[in-house]
Amino acid sequence: MNGKVMLRMLFCLAVFTVYLYHIVHKQNTLNHLSMQIPKETLDLKVIEEQNVRLRFLIDSFESPDHLMQLAHSPQYAHLRHPISTEVLHIAQGSPLHSKEVPQGPKVLHPFKLHPVLAVGANR
Repeated sequence: MNGKVMLRMLFCLAVFTVYLYHIVHKQNTLNHLSMQIPKETLDLKVIEEQNVRLRFLIDSFESPDHLMQLAHSPQYAHLRHPISTEVLHIAQGSPLHSKEVPQGPKVLHPFKLHPVLAVGANR
């Protein structure tokens, strides 16, 4: 009987030791992660500052003043604004393969003439 009690005590001690090891391992992992938080916060601030700087560069590059300066530079001297007679206009129309049969009076013009899409310029 004394052997069974001793065996139970050893088993309980082993289970308790494994459980204690598991708890200490969790605490070590938690401490390790909490020590990394300030470093990650600094990295995040650096990335946010870079994003702000890059957004400023993009906005300043896309500003109308800068684009007009680029338009007057010799690199883009061959580009010009098209004259209104050089721009082709294509009217947006109805779908070509409509399954519906039109009801009512016969339509003479199959395309709508109101919306206009500017495609490009003639040379």
